[in-house]
Amino acid sequence: MGHATDHALVVGPAVPDSVKNVKDFVEWARANPGKASIGNPAAGSMPHLLAGRLAMIANIQTINTPFPGSGPAIPQVLGGQLAGMSSPLGDWVQHHKGGKVRILATSGPERSPFTPDVATYREQGFAELMVREWFGFFAPAGVSEAGRERLNAALRTAMNHQDIRDFVTPLAAHLEPSSTADHARRLAADSEMAKRLVTALGFKADS
Repeated sequence: MGHATDHALVVGPAVPDSVKNVKDFVEWARANPGKASIGNPAAGSMPHLLAGRLAMIANIQTINTPFPGSGPAIPQVLGGQLAGMSSPLGDWVQHHKGGKVRILATSGPERSPFTPDVATYREQGFAELMVREWFGFFAPAGVSEAGRERLNAALRTAMNHQDIRDFVTPLAAHLEPSSTADHARRLAADSEMAKRLVTALGFKADS
């Protein structure tokens, strides 16, 4: 249990204003080989895997550009040194609303309430790229089931506090309290999905 957020595919001033969705981006990338540089917050991160899989599905060439976190990459997108970026939605909401970037897609199962004007990958024909990244709480392996349930109950109570909700809002995230069983099922399902992406891309830690 914890909070969850979507990832976004974003382009900045290096990409023409006519590019407003994923289809437009694919057509632009095909017509402009060598220009589709897409940053991500780390090699092997979920945003990296999403952008890489998009390129594979759409049969386009992109330049994968990993950074040590989103912070160093954002100014390069805003300044036009990078064509765009795949990273957590919270990195871009204010820049999108201010017209400095265009969010072309979000990765959740439905549109984010933070960017209701932006269609999801799934809406745009890329259902394979549907993922919502989450952050959860874990206990050491030796904690008893009863202990885990007590911790779960305490955390669910804490997550109802308004100050906790206020903390995650600027991250374009929302709280998702869950039972220990639901959390285990989600971990297993998302691990399998990540494995499929890594396998499809042939990604290795040293590649």
